[in-house]
Amino acid sequence: MKTLPSLALFVALTAGVPATAANLMLNFVSTSTNAAAAGNVTPDYSTLSPGHATGAIAGSQTTWNNLNSTASGPLKYADGSNAAGVNVTFSSEATAGSGILSFTSPNLNLSALYGSGGGLATNLYLNKDPLSIYGNGNNSSNFAVGRAGWLAGAANTAIGMRVDGLAASDYLIYVMARNTNSNAIAAPINLFASAASSSNTFNFSGLTPAQQANSVYPAGDDTTAYNSFIQGENYVVMSVSLSPGQSLFLASDGASPAELRGFLNAVQIVAVPEPSALLLSTLGLLAFVR
Repeated sequence: MKTLPSLALFVALTAGVPATAANLMLNFVSTSTNAAAAGNVTPDYSTLSPGHATGAIAGSQTTWNNLNSTASGPLKYADGSNAAGVNVTFSSEATAGSGILSFTSPNLNLSALYGSGGGLATNLYLNKDPLSIYGNGNNSSNFAVGRAGWLAGAANTAIGMRVDGLAASDYLIYVMARNTNSNAIAAPINLFASAASSSNTFNFSGLTPAQQANSVYPAGDDTTAYNSFIQGENYVVMSVSLSPGQSLFLASDGASPAELRGFLNAVQIVAVPEPSALLLSTLGLLAFVR
């Protein structure tokens, strides 16, 4: 009797079975009374994000946690299911330049306007282009992530978070960290991510950062320059492996010589799927038929 080759059998058994993962999406919303800076991500812009653009998150996963306070719960995963047991605690540097986040005495500014930070004053890309990755500023009902944000509350200090309760897995961390100050010009941000036991401090001083450049483009070029996601320019992605019981730590710190304060606009925590039960059973079947 002729049998399918092992690879063909594997493909036949696993075709059409999507990988599933619990992805968490956080949008940092300005608490300003300015209606145009509120920042709740709206349906038309719910998939306008680096995680969706790269294909790491399915287009059907559109549930964002719009955070306008440091009380993070209850959270939901991107597929709309409850993120039971997952909590986010926010922080800042207690001492500017120390490279150590303190979760016991955070100093945060949640009222940051979306501004035109990161571009020339003549490049009001946030306010005139409906195709911008930051949404259409001409319509206060349309918002994309990355538009508003939080920043550290004291000069030259970093902002960050600790995420507890995530399942042990490999994760990709997509971060948008744009300086939202209206007078900010080409203000790069250093991002740090790590896994460790839960702690009231996070020392990122010895870690190698991923830098978001937030480049300035020539005046008049903003209609195209800000319409695509470019890694290292308007977002970064970092990989972290969590062991059982570990927490995820993230820090955002301004990079010299520009603004030295950290910003957070959007974070997507994307679980890298482990081999499914079907895959494991298939591998067992392959061993049997060989």
